[in-house]
Amino acid sequence: MIAKTMIRSIHPLKYALVCLTTTVLATACASGEGQVEVRAWGEDFIEVGIPAAEFADGWAVSFERFEVVLRDVSVAGATLADPAPLELAQPSEGVGQLVGRAVAPAGDHDDARFSIAQLEIEGRAIKDGVEKTFAWSFATPVDYTNCETLTQVPRDGVGQLLITVHADHLFYDSIVSEDPDLRFNAIAEADTNADGVVTQAELESADLGAYDPGNLEIDDLWAFLSAQVQTMGHVDGEGHCAS
Repeated sequence: MIAKTMIRSIHPLKYALVCLTTTVLATACASGEGQVEVRAWGEDFIEVGIPAAEFADGWAVSFERFEVVLRDVSVAGATLADPAPLELAQPSEGVGQLVGRAVAPAGDHDDARFSIAQLEIEGRAIKDGVEKTFAWSFATPVDYTNCETLTQVPRDGVGQLLITVHADHLFYDSIVSEDPDLRFNAIAEADTNADGVVTQAELESADLGAYDPGNLEIDDLWAFLSAQVQTMGHVDGEGHCAS
């Protein structure tokens, strides 16, 4: 309080110069470089599985493979080299899989963006002793921009951006609801030859039933799942991005 009073007692022009000098010094102290590390994580729902308690119709889903191809990953003004496909079903103790690192200016950055170019998913669903397996590939690239997160890069330190993939979105029963349920019954019933494997062709032949596509022109289950896949990408847990 004393120091503030003393400064304000200076002539207004000199006071302005003091403030300007202080601002420049603070900026200089905050400048410099650090590193930014990007990781991709599928949370426990991919690494461990989605339990039956999460599904409105009692199924439980686990993944043997959840391979994601990332492209055009950039944050803090730095663009990372395209990584090799990442296996998110591999246990990571909560840290996810390393995408890459880059030198970046120290400070706060809100420019994170990335693309999910492809997903390869293999897994199984179980309910009351009935098992359905699936192996699906989604190859339509999805760009994620304007992500709701702030990546803090400390001077001479390491900041982190976590690309989070929400596998539960694949089983949402609505594209537009703010509180959708997870369901698998319709997918299981698409296995019309009863061989225990739900294929893309079977899903393309299955109508939507009770699934809600909103105003999208979708009339089969494969198109519905493909639309849900485009909502999977997030940052730092629940941070949303435009896609």
